[in-house]
Amino acid sequence: MHLVGIGASAGGLEALQLMLGSLVTDGNVAYVVAQHLSPDHGSLMVELLARATPLQVLKAVDGAELLPGTITVCPPNHDIRVLGNRVALADPEPRFGPSPSIDRLFESIAEHWSERGAAVVLSGTGSDGARGLRAI
Repeated sequence: MHLVGIGASAGGLEALQLMLGSLVTDGNVAYVVAQHLSPDHGSLMVELLARATPLQVLKAVDGAELLPGTITVCPPNHDIRVLGNRVALADPEPRFGPSPSIDRLFESIAEHWSERGAAVVLSGTGSDGARGLRAI
């Protein structure tokens, strides 16, 4: 299996929908999405993305297994990483910058998936994602 991390800024919903809508069901690739979201509001991200793709879209749950043919979406007010083939959610670390951290996701993919990992930045706030892209 391969893992693709996808990062997007708060305004990246349309770009996410277009990209995910072009994906075909492939039993050998899992996807994890980290989009900058307001920590104070609920999100309909899973429902909105599920309408755009034939793949299964799930809200990330700490400890959940990454599954091929599935898109796992980070919930608001969390950072997301991968530890092997599992999702790890955490409260965002105090920092100046957007949440969730796209860099943290990408760096964990580089660490745990090496040549079986890939990353896509559709849009970003500042340089979030650039360091993680270099790691992969």
